[in-house]
Amino acid sequence: MTLLVPQHPAAAADLATFARRVARLEADAVIRIVAEGAVAGCFAETPFDALALRAVALAESLSADVVVEAGTLAARAVGANGEVELPPALPALRWTSSLPPRSGWTELVRLPGTAVDSMVADGVAEFRRRGPGVTAGRALREGRAALEALAAEVWERELAAGIPLRLAHAAESYGFLGDGEVVLRSVGPWWRLDAPHGSILARRGLALFAL
Repeated sequence: MTLLVPQHPAAAADLATFARRVARLEADAVIRIVAEGAVAGCFAETPFDALALRAVALAESLSADVVVEAGTLAARAVGANGEVELPPALPALRWTSSLPPRSGWTELVRLPGTAVDSMVADGVAEFRRRGPGVTAGRALREGRAALEALAAEVWERELAAGIPLRLAHAAESYGFLGDGEVVLRSVGPWWRLDAPHGSILARRGLALFAL
């Protein structure tokens, strides 16, 4: 049994909310929990070719690296002190992505959260507006390909500092945006978007899949 004891009792409920969002976007999704000392990083693979990260400060030191079902984690009861018993670990092969570096990140730019949220809303509105036009008169497979091309056109546009807008779209989808700044960072081939309620990470020009 692996027990996660957050420093702040409310963090357990926040983690459950994160797990529910992960499972909502992909029913069979998993979360990889990597803890070393006083912090646990809860990573999820996403449909945005990026990782979602929710960091949890711990009241009790923990050393762990486990993969668990997102839906099962979301349903876990929270103990009297805010602790959560992690679900049974899944085979490591259920996790297919490499993880980003823990240190060495360079800050690129800070953006107002409201501006980032507005850019995402504009992208969503454009996709919905243009979607029917690109699929009109096409067979199902061709229509799907046309929508994928439109999505790439919209979400690969630059957010700032060379980082694509899709990272902000992912952040909005997982409930990470909010009042406060959005900070963009990079290290090597990795990009990182840090928002008030979580982070999104992606590799520049490279797949996330582990070798």
